[in-house]
Amino acid sequence: MTQKEAIDYTINLAEKADENQIRPNPFVGAIIIDHEGQLIGEGYHQKIGGPHAEVNAIEQALEKTADLGQATMYVSLEPCSHFGKTPPCVDLIIQHKIKKVVIASLDPNPKVASVAKLIEHGIEVEVVDDVSATLLNARFFTNQLKNRPHYILKLASTIDGKIADHEKNSQWISSAASRQFVHDHLRANVDAIMTSYKTVIQDQASLTIRNTAGAIQETNVILIDRNLELLEKQYENLPIFYLRSVTKIIFITANPPSIQLPENMDYIIGTFNEQGLVFSSISEKLLELGYYKILTEAGSQLNSSMIQQNMADELYWFIAPAILNDLNGLPMLGLDAIRGLDKKVQLSLIETKLIDQDVLLHYRFN
Repeated sequence: MTQKEAIDYTINLAEKADENQIRPNPFVGAIIIDHEGQLIGEGYHQKIGGPHAEVNAIEQALEKTADLGQATMYVSLEPCSHFGKTPPCVDLIIQHKIKKVVIASLDPNPKVASVAKLIEHGIEVEVVDDVSATLLNARFFTNQLKNRPHYILKLASTIDGKIADHEKNSQWISSAASRQFVHDHLRANVDAIMTSYKTVIQDQASLTIRNTAGAIQETNVILIDRNLELLEKQYENLPIFYLRSVTKIIFITANPPSIQLPENMDYIIGTFNEQGLVFSSISEKLLELGYYKILTEAGSQLNSSMIQQNMADELYWFIAPAILNDLNGLPMLGLDAIRGLDKKVQLSLIETKLIDQDVLLHYRFN
């Protein structure tokens, strides 16, 4: 097994985890190769509070041999070196005198300093800085380095970039298969969906998760509503206000509500200017509340504002095989401001996918 094959193996292992079971922890996979090049142990982090990938790999390897002094460990993310819900993995590696540790990506958490500790104890360390390993933990890196949630934008448009016609009709631009993909792979794997009160009214949205079998699941919703207009009596029967048992609606508002909110609702005071919400005013609070990964499903103004404020981390763009051919149709993005080409926002393509007749382009923001 080559080094690249070993690193890819750890990443594939890590991807077996259900992110909803490990968040806010990262994806991690680890393997142990003996001095003859044989795989003798493997593992991945499966559940928050449970054993880490390195622990599982070492335990499996010890079933085959009691001596790991000539073995090499490959791990997709730098082993932890601090006490959390479990003891430091680096101590276990040192205890079993593993000869070499190959790390695919360093941990951005400032509490982690495993490389120096391993070297101090005579263990050879190689850091590969693998791009795939970094992309695997994009959410974790955002949380750690930017101290805010990882924001994903979802857009569905015609080929000419329209999300609705001149009367704001938008149902349905993308195919049923694309919409199901959103439920199964996007909504089901985030901590909350963020949108504006205008979108909720226009779309009569409930923002639930409808799985492939047709079952309905609740979702947390973050509603940007500067003046708490959705709390007016005329909107009390909107689908978004279904009876919730385990989720919440979080209002982002400029002022506290004048009424007592139900238990399934809360609010965060945000800063607003002429362009709308200043996202930096709420992001740290959202992270504190446990919203580590947020999907934004909204109109062009909110999406454009997030991009302008450097808050967007990923983009899923569903392009339907249709052309509206109307300048008065609603564009998917665009601020009411003059911007030169030097102000363009650069993205990197992660994946392309054909879903029915729609094209899905998955990007990350550079």
